[in-house]
Amino acid sequence: MTSRPLIVAALASAALLVSPTVARAAPDAGTLPMPPPPAGAAKAPAATTDAGTPGATDGSTAAGAPARAGVAEAPPPPPQKVPPETFDNALKAYFDGKPRDAAGPLYAWLQATPRTDDNYAWGQYFLARSLIDLGLTHAGATYLARIARERSNPNVLPRALDALKGLTDRPHDEVMIDEQVFGALDLGFLPDETGAYAHYQQGLVDLRVGNERWANTHFSKLPETSAEASRAKFALLVTRLKQVKDPPEEMVKDFLDLSQDEKLTREARNEAALAVARLRYEKKDFTGALDAYGKVKLPDLDPGRASLYLEEAWTRYKLGDLRAALGILTTLDAPSFRDEFMPDKYLLRALIFRDLCHYLPAKRAAKELTRRYADSLESVRNREDLSQDARLRRAANAHGNTQRAAKFVSLLDLEGERLGRFAGSFGDRLFGHLTRLYDLSHAEAVRVYDSRLQEAVRQEADTLLRAAEQVRLMEYEVGLKLYERVKKGAQVVAAAEEELLSPAQVAFKFDNEYWNDELKSYRVRIESRCIEETP
Repeated sequence: MTSRPLIVAALASAALLVSPTVARAAPDAGTLPMPPPPAGAAKAPAATTDAGTPGATDGSTAAGAPARAGVAEAPPPPPQKVPPETFDNALKAYFDGKPRDAAGPLYAWLQATPRTDDNYAWGQYFLARSLIDLGLTHAGATYLARIARERSNPNVLPRALDALKGLTDRPHDEVMIDEQVFGALDLGFLPDETGAYAHYQQGLVDLRVGNERWANTHFSKLPETSAEASRAKFALLVTRLKQVKDPPEEMVKDFLDLSQDEKLTREARNEAALAVARLRYEKKDFTGALDAYGKVKLPDLDPGRASLYLEEAWTRYKLGDLRAALGILTTLDAPSFRDEFMPDKYLLRALIFRDLCHYLPAKRAAKELTRRYADSLESVRNREDLSQDARLRRAANAHGNTQRAAKFVSLLDLEGERLGRFAGSFGDRLFGHLTRLYDLSHAEAVRVYDSRLQEAVRQEADTLLRAAEQVRLMEYEVGLKLYERVKKGAQVVAAAEEELLSPAQVAFKFDNEYWNDELKSYRVRIESRCIEETP
C-alpha cells in the first residue's frame, strides 16, 4: 500500500499546486460594460521602440537575460507608420469575428503608439483576445499579464484579469499568471469575484513557503459560499496533514465534508474522498476506507484510475476478501492500464496466492515484477540517468508538478506549430515576434520540466526498489514453503463460503475481454490449498 509520505505528496500536489478549474469567460461577457474607444483615438505614430510587445521585443534580449558582453546590439528597427484609422478598423475586424485580420494591424498600431495613449491598453487587450481566439493562448496570456502588471487603464484591468482567470483551467505559465499576476495584485480595487480568486492564489503562495498565518489572512476574506473558500479549506487541510503524525478524527471528517461539497469540481471532491480513504486505511479502519473509495465518482464508462483500483485491492486484502482483491488485480491487467507504473500490483498478487497456499503462482507473480521492470532496475543499479528510462519517465509524467510541466511543454509545442499557419496573415513583424516569444517560453518550460522530472523519477525509482526488495523476500519465503513437509494428520482448510448472487445479479465466465462497465465487478473463484494441523 502507498506509504504515508507519498499519500501526503499526492494530496499536496492536487491541493497546493494545481490551479483550480474555473468557468471560462466569454469574450463579450462580464459585469463591466465595454466602453467605446474615444473619438480620434488612433493617433499619428510616435517615434517609439517596439513598446507593445511583452517579453522579448524586436532587437532586444529576453526579459532577465543580459546581452552578451562585448557584442554590440543591433539598433531596433524604426516603427512602421500606420494610418490613423488602423485601430478602429482592427476593432471592427475583431467584432466581425475575424481575429486573424485584427491581430496584425493591432500589433502594428501598438508599435507605433506611445504607452500613454488612452487606447493603448485596449489595443493590448484585443490583440490578446484575437490571439486566444486563434488558439495561441500563451501569446494572448502574455499580453494580458502585461496589462495586469502595468495597470495603466482601470477599465481594461478587470477584463484582462477575468480573461487570465479563464486560462487557468488549461496548461499555462504558472509563474507568470499565478505568481506574478494573481499572487502580487493589490487587492483593494478588484471586483468581488476576481478579488476572491486573487486572495485564494495569494493564500496558496503563502502556504507553499510555509506561512499558514498569512495564508489564513487571505482565506478569511473569501465568501463562505464561494468555490474558492472550499478549495482554500482543502489546501489548509493538506498542509496540516503534512505536519501531524496521527491525524485526528476531526480532520478526517473535514475531508469527508469537502468530498460532498458541490461548490468544488468533481476532481476536487474525488481528491477529498481519496484523502478520507487513505487516512482511514492508516488508522486500520479498512471498512471505512472501502466506503470512502466508493464515494469517488467517475464519468460513465470511464475506465477509472489505476491507483484507485490498486488501493482498493489493498484494502480488500486487509479485510480478508482475497477473491475480490484478486478480481481487482485482474481489472488492472486490462489494456487501459497495462502501461501504468504499478510494481505493487505484482507484490499484492504474490501475497494473495501465498495466503491461499498457491505457492507456484505466488512465485511466478513475484518473478513477474523483476522481469517486467528489469530494464529500469538495471538503470537504477548502474546509476544511469533515470530521466532517460522510458518507464520511469512515463510514471513521473503521470501526476503532480511534473505532469503539469509536461502538459505546458506540449501546449507550447502545439501552439508553436499552429503559429506557422498565420505566417502570411500576421505580417513579418508580428510573426517574428511571436516566434521568438514561443522559442523563449519553450526553452524555459523545458528547463522547469527537466528540473521537476529529475526529482520525480527518483521517487518512482524508490517505489520500484522497495517493491523489488519485498518480492525477493517473498520468493525466499515461498521457496521454503514449497519444500516444507506436511505433518501426519494435517487436513485441508475448509473452503470459505462464497456469497450467493442476488436475483438482480448475473455472473459470466471471464473470457479475456475487458468492458469498461464491467471493470469494477470482477471476482475470482479460487480455493485455498492451505493445510491445518490437527492437535
